[in-house]
Amino acid sequence: MLINTVLLFLSNSLVVFIVLALLLSIKSKFHLSSFTLFSGAVTGVFLMLLLWFYIDVISQLFDDTGLEWFYASTHVLVYILILGFINTSNKIEDSPSECKNSLYAAAILAFLIMLQGTTFLIYFIGYWSQANVVNTLFIGVVLGVGICISISILLYFFCLFLNERFYARSTELIFILFACGLLNKTSDLLLQIDFLPSSRMIFDLNFIVREKSELGHFLKALLGYDASPTLLQIGLYFTALLTALFWCQLPSKPWRLFRFKEVIS
Repeated sequence: MLINTVLLFLSNSLVVFIVLALLLSIKSKFHLSSFTLFSGAVTGVFLMLLLWFYIDVISQLFDDTGLEWFYASTHVLVYILILGFINTSNKIEDSPSECKNSLYAAAILAFLIMLQGTTFLIYFIGYWSQANVVNTLFIGVVLGVGICISISILLYFFCLFLNERFYARSTELIFILFACGLLNKTSDLLLQIDFLPSSRMIFDLNFIVREKSELGHFLKALLGYDASPTLLQIGLYFTALLTALFWCQLPSKPWRLFRFKEVIS
């Protein structure tokens, strides 16, 4: 029970902490206020409770594939919101763009809390009624929260370091990779309901980083890491990545990617 709770945090709730760290690392650059992030979190909790309340109804739609379609479509929506959020950085001087940035950031945080939090809420409520596991569940929650907070703090300072010493839009690049990782999860869901044609995996990276390991959970949350992808999944991932880089005009100054050696030398 203890290990399962911690792993659930790493596989689900860690996504929210990662996004929060990314948003905080560019908070001043994008003129985001603390109220924006707070309102996004509150809205996310409300949507999470709403989804939990209607989850049985949604899951029975489309021949019992409604929940997969709902998660997949929401992942696509968050992908679009992230690209729109990053794209407004080129017009950050205009006050309408600042308002649009706040709406994008709040919506991204809200939708991710809704998706990731619902799974944990179902797990938590399901086991809370069992008196003999309450203490173990509580300890698992504390450990899980502590691990996620530690990872998010490290990621926050890592992004600040990259922005200052390597490339000013490093966090935006990481955000794009995160968004493409969400689409990778979408392809997994559509494969599960046989909407996308299944095919053989083209390689297996479990011998390097196991997908179920701690590092594997982190890479899956941050980049959508899949140790054994199919050709279709790789094609969709790179299509989404190239589309995002073109839309957001990244990297806008490619030659700055080579400043790193000059700065630290």
